Amino acid sequence: MQESMINRSSQAAVRLFAVVVIYKLRPLESSTLQTLLDAVGQISPAELELGILLWDNTPGGQDPGEVPACVRYEAAPENPGLARAYNQALETASAEGYDWLLTLDQDSGLPTNFLVRIAQLARQLEFRPEIGAIVPQVTGDGHNISPFYFALGAVPRWFRYGVAGIPERATYAVNSAATLRVNALRSVGGYDPMFPLDVSDINLFHRLHRSGKRIFLAGDLLVSHDFSLLKKHGRMSTERYRAMLLDECAFWDMNMSPLARLERMIRLAGRICKDLLIPENRAFQRLTLTELKRRLLTPRHQRIVEWTNWATERRMSSAEVSVGQISLAPETPPLRGSSLETVKRSGELETESTAGDSASYLAEVE
Repeated sequence: MQESMINRSSQAAVRLFAVVVIYKLRPLESSTLQTLLDAVGQISPAELELGILLWDNTPGGQDPGEVPACVRYEAAPENPGLARAYNQALETASAEGYDWLLTLDQDSGLPTNFLVRIAQLARQLEFRPEIGAIVPQVTGDGHNISPFYFALGAVPRWFRYGVAGIPERATYAVNSAATLRVNALRSVGGYDPMFPLDVSDINLFHRLHRSGKRIFLAGDLLVSHDFSLLKKHGRMSTERYRAMLLDECAFWDMNMSPLARLERMIRLAGRICKDLLIPENRAFQRLTLTELKRRLLTPRHQRIVEWTNWATERRMSSAEVSVGQISLAPETPPLRGSSLETVKRSGELETESTAGDSASYLAEVE
């Protein structure tokens, strides 16, 4: 009887809910949506039951143009970042009985066999509830971007190409193309709204690991992605970069070791030197220098308190914008010990953010 139940279960269609977040881009211009729909054509409904939500973070809204009939469309003109989009998709997936949530942004290229392989792995891992996510190999501009781990709990190291299996160590991955078990994601409370964009992925995988979940590496799936920190001057505003530095520092202050925090400061110093050679990055170089000084001169506990206050205001401001109470978040004072002229809350802070780059650690591959 038990064997019969397992056989029927193994033949049932995998239930997967995908969310694609876009920003200032029409749906059919998104390489992610295009390649996702191409992958849909490679698998039968008997193998995969797929729902797709297209979440549009374009500030002020836009005319989306043509939206495929199989895709649900939701506009978020207040541009709340990634965490809210992914959490809304999680609520929908849970309410409608989906087992897995596929998180995507607008700039990824999925291989045509992506859904076929994910469905195969989901069936294999159906009775392995300790597996919280399936992640592919992700590359950006020829660099190995994800997944990765921290050697000695401090120094980022990337898994070699093609690696498949379940590492014992804490494993991290970028948001885009991560397939998350709905129950595992719900067990840790979903994405943390205190990290609405940058570091949202690192923070999530850190919490999954702390809850006892493990990650399956699908190194035979290669996903391409375009990351903003690899070409800051063209794809990232200075406001976005400021916020990224603050969120990165907060995560390392609250969750990582002194050695890891030292490694971050060494990375910042290296980025300062490299940006001196790139005229277009001079504004970013000055911000990096300011942030390095703040980390050196401001005590850790004080940095955490100040960031918590700032991030809480950012979160509240974003919530107010979403219900139409205000149209633009007011300015907040700069963090103590920082020479940043103004650090703004979410309503303006993320106005120029990209849809899916959560790349605070990517200086490692610059």
